[in-house]
Amino acid sequence: CDGTFRGTEVNLKNQGLSGTIPSQLGNISQLTYLNLNGNSISGTIPPDTSKLSQLHSLYLYDNDFSGTIPPDTGKLSKLTTLSLHSNSISGTIPPEIGGLSLDHLALYNNDISGTVPS
Repeated sequence: CDGTFRGTEVNLKNQGLSGTIPSQLGNISQLTYLNLNGNSISGTIPPDTSKLSQLHSLYLYDNDFSGTIPPDTGKLSKLTTLSLHSNSISGTIPPEIGGLSLDHLALYNNDISGTVPS
């Protein structure tokens, strides 16, 4: 798959990317789809991703993310898919996630504890 950017969609899966996600990503206000899976991206999930108010799908799985799931992820009111599995994320599932209308939530293969908030 070639990395693509189509208006409101960014698909950079399996592109051999490394480093961290810049906080400026949160400035792409019309972004609806973000797929960065299958790379070697590390660091934490930037809290500024909560500014992506139009985001429907967030795929960050199969990378080297660490830290916790930012509680502000619960502000992504249009989010239907959140796939963070197969990273090194730890902590508990933020209660704010329970306010989302997710069709798909994948958190396995991390060090996350607790239950999915209702």
